[in-house]
Amino acid sequence: MHHIQESFHVDRDGSNLNQPKICLLSASALTIHFFFKSHIFKLLKIFSVTLALNPKIDDYLPPLEFPIKTAPIAIARKISPLQDCITIFQLLNLFRKERFDLIITVVPKAGLLGMLAGYLCGIPRRLHIFQGEVWASRSGISRLILKYADIVTSRLATNVLAVSDSERLFLIQEKVVSPNKIGVLGSGSICGVDLKRYPLRKAGQERLARIRLGIPEDAIVVIFLARLVTDKGIYDLADACASLTKSCPNLWVLLVGPDEQGVLSRVMQHFGEMRSRVKIFGYTSKPEKYLLASSFICLPSHREGFGLVIIEAAAMGLPAIGSNIYGISDAIVDGKTGIIFEKGNILELQDAILALYKSEPLRVELGTAAHNFVSEFFDHEVVINRYVKYIRNLF
Repeated sequence: MHHIQESFHVDRDGSNLNQPKICLLSASALTIHFFFKSHIFKLLKIFSVTLALNPKIDDYLPPLEFPIKTAPIAIARKISPLQDCITIFQLLNLFRKERFDLIITVVPKAGLLGMLAGYLCGIPRRLHIFQGEVWASRSGISRLILKYADIVTSRLATNVLAVSDSERLFLIQEKVVSPNKIGVLGSGSICGVDLKRYPLRKAGQERLARIRLGIPEDAIVVIFLARLVTDKGIYDLADACASLTKSCPNLWVLLVGPDEQGVLSRVMQHFGEMRSRVKIFGYTSKPEKYLLASSFICLPSHREGFGLVIIEAAAMGLPAIGSNIYGISDAIVDGKTGIIFEKGNILELQDAILALYKSEPLRVELGTAAHNFVSEFFDHEVVINRYVKYIRNLF
């Protein structure tokens, strides 16, 4: 293999001539904002990068804040045969016109349509990054169809990555991809944690952050930081907290994330009498200010590629509660940096919340270990540089 830097010339002003061309395809800018923004900054120094996405999805998001070519594509998140056909034709036109050297896809629908169009157009390098499988929490015909879509994606891709070791093992066991085709970079994660943005909390910061959010200074605060969707286990959290309303009178809940499925009103009903101690904040571009006010994080997800929010919280010294599924098991060391419970088991989730609620020494012990764990294995710069190096070495 030849490194990219050997294949193009640099002009006197430092700009690159004849840069290899990359297309990054995603359904919306949400994936870019959360996972891939910093990668693009570095890739733009080496490649000509085009971002293809649907600007009408998640239009509440702020601009990406850097100059990059964008191509609007009418891609839909859910299965939509007519719309999906339109998307494929749009991608075929884009790929034939631009003649990209590499396409990168980072979500399931974009993976299937992007790999198919890229294969038909003869794009020589086609990288798909698995980040959690939609079908993992499904059953019946829905599971079969969605799983087969991922099998097709992996077959059409020339290169495949997973964002955690446990996800890689799951995909191999499910015969979605062969062991010699899929890899994991380092200890996993797609972007790691910016330790400057998520620093270890100092004494007094927690109290001040709570005052700003209208939460009692002495509250024990559990944060759910994710999209409000069924697969993230939001109903499990609500049911567990509802049962602890009287036994944990000082327990407060922060719900931070977009209500993509319109489930919020129903979720609040599940909280029962706890509703008066639930704070709702929706989408945020600054999750750190909510983590600052929290005592621990809970992600009772039913499927996950990698628990990024868990390690972001860990960097600030917060322990975590998470379900025993692939992806989360890479982000939490059970009994050392947090507590793992059986997916969907409300009683086990209650016990985990109660344990952290009752014991400040336990929260401190787990939180300190969590910070050290993230600092050692998931530093933002190290993780991103691994991806950039991997992409460079595809050429």
